[in-house]
Amino acid sequence: MKKGFTLTELLVVVLIIGILSAIALPQYQKAVEKARMAEAFILLRAIRDAQIRYHLANGEYASFADMDALDITIPHTSTANYSGQARLVTKDFAYTCHGTGETEIAVAQRMPIAERYYLSIESTNLDKIICVSYEQASNVQKKLCEQVNETGTL
Repeated sequence: MKKGFTLTELLVVVLIIGILSAIALPQYQKAVEKARMAEAFILLRAIRDAQIRYHLANGEYASFADMDALDITIPHTSTANYSGQARLVTKDFAYTCHGTGETEIAVAQRMPIAERYYLSIESTNLDKIICVSYEQASNVQKKLCEQVNETGTL
C-alpha cells in the first residue's frame, strides 16, 4: 500500500491556505496601520497640549522654529524639510507643531510624505483630529481616514 497525498488532496490544502491568507492579510494590514495611526494620535495630542500651554504663555501658537520652546520631546530619528516646513521624522510619520495652513497647530504626515495621508489638529477645534488621505493612499488607509473623520476615533 502506497503512502502519500493525492493531487486532489494537495490542491484542496493549497486552496484552503489561499482562502485563509486572502482573508487574513487585509485584516493584518488594517491592524498594523491602525497601530501606527494610534501612535500618531498620542504624539499629536501631546503636541496639541504643549501648543495650548505655549499659547497661554505667549499669546500665539508655536511655529516649527519655536518647537524647541514647547515642553515636550518628540522621539525622532531625523529632520526633513517638506514644502518649506521642517519636520521631525520617526519611522512612520513626520511631525511638526505648525502645518502649512494657518490654523493647523499639530500635523503628522505619514511617511513617505505626499503618498499616503496626514493627521492634523486645528486651532478652531482642539479636540478633533482630522485625517486627509491622498490618492496614492491604500484602501486600508483611506478607510481608516474616513473612520477618523466620521467618529473621531480609530
